[in-house]
Formats: sequence, C-alpha cells, structure tokens
Amino acid sequence: MQIVMSVNEGIEISEVIRELDCQITDTTTAADVLDAEIVDHEVIDSK
Repeated sequence: MQIVMSVNEGIEISEVIRELDCQITDTTTAADVLDAEIVDHEVIDSK
C-alpha cells in the first residue's frame, strides 16, 4: 500500500505515521482482515 501525504513543516514524519488510523476492510466480505500495520516509510520529496 502506498500513502501520499503533505505534512506541515516542522512535524516529524514518524510521529504522523504512528498516529495514522489505518482501517483496511475487505468489501467483498470473503475475508476478514485480522491485522494491519505500517512497517516502513520513506520520504521521497522533502521541499
């Protein structure tokens, strides 16, 4: 999964990542999502 964000200057990206509310659901109802977690992040454009 890729998440693209614009974050205010002076805010630590790792803090934003920790506080994200990631709820992933299967809309087909064929599966139950048991867990989701962000295990890594990368800053690709820092202006």
